[in-house]
Amino acid sequence: MKTPSSIFFVSVLLVSILTGVLSKPYFTDRVFYLYEDTYKFASEQDRLVTYHSSTAGPVQVRTDDEKHRTLIIDGQSYAIADKSVPYSTKFYVTYPNGHVYSVEDNNGLLLSYDDKGNIVMTIQMYANGERIKQEGEEAFPPSALVSAAYPDYHVKRGIPGFLFLALGLLIFGWCSFRYQAFQDLMFRLSPQRLMYENPEPSDFYYFMSKVGGIIVMIGSIFVAFKAY
Repeated sequence: MKTPSSIFFVSVLLVSILTGVLSKPYFTDRVFYLYEDTYKFASEQDRLVTYHSSTAGPVQVRTDDEKHRTLIIDGQSYAIADKSVPYSTKFYVTYPNGHVYSVEDNNGLLLSYDDKGNIVMTIQMYANGERIKQEGEEAFPPSALVSAAYPDYHVKRGIPGFLFLALGLLIFGWCSFRYQAFQDLMFRLSPQRLMYENPEPSDFYYFMSKVGGIIVMIGSIFVAFKAY
């Protein structure tokens, strides 16, 4: 005979396995961003790598030689030259309009500079879901183009640890709601009981344990979404 507990734990097991299988690519695939669009590896042929996004057209990266790469976005070519020297990682990005920017790696943070040495700040403004391009602003930030061209700057998404935390909270909440033995254990572990002689859990304590368990189970759902 199936009990509520067996149904609960079997359901949790199945959902956990399904979530793990479906979420694995999300957490393991390395991606880069061009504004709000997320790109991940799609294919590679010779020296041409193609990245796809579910919200924008493809981006292609062509390796011209050891020090030069070309990004192809919407039919436009962006040339990137690696001018790094020992202890200093630096790139030059040439736009289709001829503008050249330098990008420096400062402990993993890419900083962009114009041809006068002024730092380039990117301000993103949107209206009705569409990005508003400012006067004189390039189509893409120089640092974002460098990130796209070099897989070392691609990143993994999400924090999978939140899923394990959510699973633990879900089980804890269920035990607090369902099992009197667990409620008694939590009562004995509570430091408040040291204030009384021969303390015993009251009916109100059991009621609040159930309420608390429900709240924790609901909260575990929100924790799970924090992983993404």
